[in-house]
Amino acid sequence: MNLNYTRVLHFLTVVKYMNMNKAAKELFISQPALSLSISRLEKELGLSLFYRDKNKLILSKEAEILLPRFEEFRQAHDILVSDASGLVRPHDSHINISFSGSAFFFPVFYMSSFLNSYNGDLIHICYVDVEQATSMLLTNQTDFAISYYPITHPLLSTMTVMSEPIGLIVSKSHPLASKTIVSLKDLETVKLHGLSRHHSFRSLCDQICQSLDIHLNYETEDDYPAYYKRISDTDDGCGFLSTKDNFDLNFKPQEHYIFLDIDSAVMERSIGISYLSSGKKQYKYQGLLDYIKENFASQSLMANKLSLAINREFWGGAHH
Repeated sequence: MNLNYTRVLHFLTVVKYMNMNKAAKELFISQPALSLSISRLEKELGLSLFYRDKNKLILSKEAEILLPRFEEFRQAHDILVSDASGLVRPHDSHINISFSGSAFFFPVFYMSSFLNSYNGDLIHICYVDVEQATSMLLTNQTDFAISYYPITHPLLSTMTVMSEPIGLIVSKSHPLASKTIVSLKDLETVKLHGLSRHHSFRSLCDQICQSLDIHLNYETEDDYPAYYKRISDTDDGCGFLSTKDNFDLNFKPQEHYIFLDIDSAVMERSIGISYLSSGKKQYKYQGLLDYIKENFASQSLMANKLSLAINREFWGGAHH
């Protein structure tokens, strides 16, 4: 037997007034329609719910026995609907994604329409640091977090979107230029031009090297403008770290620098998309995750070209 919730509600409203006309007015239906609904409920149950004594309704003995169950049925239904509604957050018509990485990459999302919407859902993107992204995931303020740098927490999972090898860039006149691969020992002896410690790429390189027990020797530590000017205008025997893609786009065309792989070291920048494992949104939005993974490389190339153009326009230097 499958009870119809609407008919149960009709029955309980009639019980409330013990009058068909008053009940019909509250339910915004006609009195004949209400009478038909009660008749169908009685047919479903196989018993009478009301008797008539002249113009007065009388609740049957069976209805008196079942009345508490009808109330429980309505309450259970209302609780189910309320709980389900509570799980549908007001912003479920859009997807929240936080982004931690290159400041040049962030506007690319908007210019390319890469992540403006997906399957009819709007996508809202915010730029935060890794700590903020982690906190937002754990408190359900964001659905996913795309990060250039590791997001680690026992409650979070990460899917790798793209990996970029990191190597040593030196000028063709550098003592190591005759090599194609440098060792960890070589890397420790090279004087490096570096970005300031607060810069995310510098932090990533330092973190990787520390995990490998490599101690880098920074000759200089500059903010963006001074860094770009230094590595483009001078040839003082220093090298610098860069991703392979960045070298191919920005330094290789100058025919002055070479890229050296680092032997026996996991030197790479892994871009990942993280999510709260227990939230199961990785299943709900599996298509979106696949879409990001398939198209992220082209967006990264666009971001590199944008940053190169900005650097040349405002700082007159190469991009790192």
